[in-house]
Amino acid sequence: MDLKDNMYYIPARRQPKRKQVAIYSRVSSNTKDQLRSLANQVSALTQKVSLVEYWRLVDIYIDVASAKAK
Repeated sequence: MDLKDNMYYIPARRQPKRKQVAIYSRVSSNTKDQLRSLANQVSALTQKVSLVEYWRLVDIYIDVASAKAK
């Protein structure tokens, strides 16, 4: 029996490079509806980040500001 007949070559899979990601979420005012929207944005984006195994959430940026000139 030849040893080569029982050998199989299994190529190594490259691991994706880990990436650090941040979430940026923004609303235009601090009303209840807007703050609820802000919470929903952060929640949805956090879930999306958690689905990618090589992403690592490092920070969450939140902006509550109006684009209107005062």
